[in-house]
Formats: sequence, C-alpha cells, structure tokens
Amino acid sequence: MKVVITVNVKNPEAVKKALIVDVENNKNASVKIKTKGNLLTIEIKGEKTSHIKGIINSYLTLINVLNEME
Repeated sequence: MKVVITVNVKNPEAVKKALIVDVENNKNASVKIKTKGNLLTIEIKGEKTSHIKGIINSYLTLINVLNEME
C-alpha cells in the first residue's frame, strides 16, 4: 500500500528535519519526504494498514505542532 500526503506548512525544511530522524529509524514502512516551496510531501509505503495509519497520525500531529510554533 502506498499513501502520499501533501501539506502546506510555514517552514517545510524545519518540519522535514524534525521528521527525518523517525524516517530513518522506521522499520515498518518506507518513508520519503520532499519539499517544494511551502509544500511538504510525505510518501509512505508499507504492507500493514495499521502501521501506515500510525505513521500518518504521528507525522500529522508533529507537523501541526511545529506549524503552530512558527
């Protein structure tokens, strides 16, 4: 299964930097993060829907917190 999420954030590079630690340590799915302008795109590939759902929830929560701090 593959999920692609694109969000508009104030500082995409800062958000990417915050998420990259978790991306590198994630053993349940393959995650790629790209930035372009104010857009942050996250591509998640994995076998189990529950793992992907957990990653999405975690990342969106962190993105929301970081975006509010700016």
